[in-house]
Amino acid sequence: MTALKGIIAAVITPFRKDGSINEDEFAGLLQFLLKAGVAGMFVSGNAGEFYALSREEKLLLVRSARKALGTAAPLIFGSGCATTAETVALTRAAEAEGADVITLITPYLIKPSEEELYEHFASVLGATRLPVLLYNNPAVTGVSVSIKTAERLLAFENFAGIKDSSGDLALTLDFLRVGGDRLSVFAGRDGLILSTLIHGGAGAVSSVASACPELAVDIYREFAAGRLDAAREAQMKFAKLRQQFSLGTFPAVVKEILSLRGFRTGVPRLPVKPLTPENREILSRVMRDLRLLAMTAPPRTDSPP
Repeated sequence: MTALKGIIAAVITPFRKDGSINEDEFAGLLQFLLKAGVAGMFVSGNAGEFYALSREEKLLLVRSARKALGTAAPLIFGSGCATTAETVALTRAAEAEGADVITLITPYLIKPSEEELYEHFASVLGATRLPVLLYNNPAVTGVSVSIKTAERLLAFENFAGIKDSSGDLALTLDFLRVGGDRLSVFAGRDGLILSTLIHGGAGAVSSVASACPELAVDIYREFAAGRLDAAREAQMKFAKLRQQFSLGTFPAVVKEILSLRGFRTGVPRLPVKPLTPENREILSRVMRDLRLLAMTAPPRTDSPP
């Protein structure tokens, strides 16, 4: 497939009141993101509460997204699990259900050595024909992808790129240097989208982009058009919203933003709780200041959950 680039939305998973996945709302959200110019959809990631989903629910997201998107945008699926066997099995199942790209977060709860991490990634890369993006998020997993490991994995033709959520721009630049024209390197931290683009990155995989896609897309479009001052302004606007994440436990704020915009996202699965009324009002004021309450969810024909 063509190399990925642009803004990829890390999509939330909407739930009904009974806790089940709201497929109708999920499809509506994907259409909203497409119309805003998002270049790809990442489902079953951190923003999608992958840690709280069963295997069957994760594959339901793939089927639902494939049906909603058709061929309009790449479908990127997070298949990373704590063990290699689980990850391989889920990757193969997602490929069979229609995923276009696999994203692999480093194993969590355990701290594999560099050799063990290489063998984990190599096993998954060898088990699928799909392009694979590594997902580096050491603040969450406690394990970071090293430059040496990335270099070794270049032997696999389907090693397509890296989402770097380390927050370390120097590490991102090293991935860009090592990857050359082979790898698509994406900003995983919302505050580093423009910086990553300036240094040759392919774009960003962003959770805020799943709630306010127009802000992230503006950064990319202004940069691509050579309007750096406008891109910088868009990045600052985006950063102001990202700073509100301290109002709740991730991804509660992302879901609340979408709720304020008219989507029925449902609440996160416990132990994550929705925002307090006080923090919801703070978030609402910021969104009004940024003029983000004007664009609302698309009209619905389905009955309320």
